[in-house]
Amino acid sequence: MSGRKLLVIIDGGSEGDRVAEWQRRALATLPAEDRLTLLVCTNTRIRREPLRFPLYYALNLVAVRNRLTRSVPLGALAASIEQRIEFASNQDGLWQVLPQEIIDLVTSSSADAVIKLGMGLMRVPSQLAVPILSWHHGDPEHFRGRPAAFWEMLADRRVIGQVVQVISNKLDAGLVVAFAETRTIPHSWRATLIAAFRHSPLLLAPALENALAGRSLPKLPTGRNYRLPSNAQVARLVWRLTVATIRRLVFGALFEKRWRVSRAQIASADDAVKIATGRGTLPPEPTWWSPPLPPGCSFIADPFFGESNDEVLVEALSRWSGKGEIHLIGPWGSKRLSSHAGHHSYPALVEHQGETLCVPEIAQWSDPVAFRWRNGWEAHRALDIVGSPRLTDPTFRHHHGRLYLFANDASWGSGVLKLWSADGLFDQFVEHPASPLRISPRGSRMGGALLSAGGQLYRIGQDYSQDYGSGLILFSIDEMTPDSYREREVGNFRFEDRKGPHSFNLAPDGKAVVFDWYRDGFTPMAGIRRVLGRLRRG
Repeated sequence: MSGRKLLVIIDGGSEGDRVAEWQRRALATLPAEDRLTLLVCTNTRIRREPLRFPLYYALNLVAVRNRLTRSVPLGALAASIEQRIEFASNQDGLWQVLPQEIIDLVTSSSADAVIKLGMGLMRVPSQLAVPILSWHHGDPEHFRGRPAAFWEMLADRRVIGQVVQVISNKLDAGLVVAFAETRTIPHSWRATLIAAFRHSPLLLAPALENALAGRSLPKLPTGRNYRLPSNAQVARLVWRLTVATIRRLVFGALFEKRWRVSRAQIASADDAVKIATGRGTLPPEPTWWSPPLPPGCSFIADPFFGESNDEVLVEALSRWSGKGEIHLIGPWGSKRLSSHAGHHSYPALVEHQGETLCVPEIAQWSDPVAFRWRNGWEAHRALDIVGSPRLTDPTFRHHHGRLYLFANDASWGSGVLKLWSADGLFDQFVEHPASPLRISPRGSRMGGALLSAGGQLYRIGQDYSQDYGSGLILFSIDEMTPDSYREREVGNFRFEDRKGPHSFNLAPDGKAVVFDWYRDGFTPMAGIRRVLGRLRRG
């Protein structure tokens, strides 16, 4: 199979061919059969004005520079470079211009695309029909220009957008061919940037696919074109970061999230969908069944119905170990099921040959394993997933003769939703061509089993753009086959008088729902428990 012909622009210097670490990771996602030509610009100069923006450059030293933006050699990628060509760009004011010999090379090489990892502002030659792809860390509908994430955090935005665009001769105004979001971390600009650059490499594959197919996303460059911030604006951000840090430390030392689980009766699965979209409401709280905490546990969450409306499987956090355990709770009381000392959570159920098995999240200590749970907790069999990823919140659905697995690969984090499929639970799961399905703190982590109502499938995703457990988002699955997947957001659900939910499940007979919620509770022991829990997990 012959690969694509791709030209990669980088900046050259005395230290050899180097790129940022996140850029190296992006190139590493390219298939081995792609043929690469390296175009090395030798005269890019970054204009700096430290006397005009002293506070920004001081903050830059401690915030912007991190392990993903540091310069690294191409390493093993150098072996895949078929040709290396150096060139010096021409200058048109603040813009760099490709010399004619490079334009001729791009035209004559029958290149499929150019990946721009170097140079500054670059004029796009009118005679080039080849798409030139470049990243922008900001949603162009709201934030164009630079610096990345600064203006979003100053404006108290919950997410930072990331795009790959086909560049044009207008700043950050090209056609968007891939899009993702990552969460802003209120107490740290540096952590916000690390989260953004960690996920940026995943955009290259869909960007190339869309660009070469002539597809673009409905993202318009309507945002303001930002420049470097003034000293006063930097001071405002530093103040925000300081206040957020103090709040975080106070909460960590003196407050805990007191998760609880409740069950409510409903009329049908249609009511569950209405509740999850925000178009319906739960029955009044006095009618809920909210079981007490099991002895020795500080909270319960992640509820799934057992094989009836009267029993639920939950994660129960042990006060002693600081780790999650799987408990079965019913009108008769509670029973601990999991026996391993490792952390267990999200007790998802899946049918296999007439038997209901539990595949909980055990990513901290194991690849996914299916457990028998009705007559005691027994490790039945490990799952076979290509690449052996550790999975968080694994969620299963049988659909048209195929078993689909939605989950987060722990190595990428909760902001990247992936999809696998197999013929059956213990056959090999392969990653879906459309995976990752979503890159965002809004909806990329599963919040329960798929819902089915009126012949329509729905996926429930967590919304932790503001805080972990701050609500749910419902997506309508419009297509799910072994080769294609399409979904769209149709609503959201969050409480107004408490926090949550972050899990929501429908009973087997469609006549009840179970969900979790929490309130922040004051306790002088909160900080001590957090420290002890970290030590025990470590």
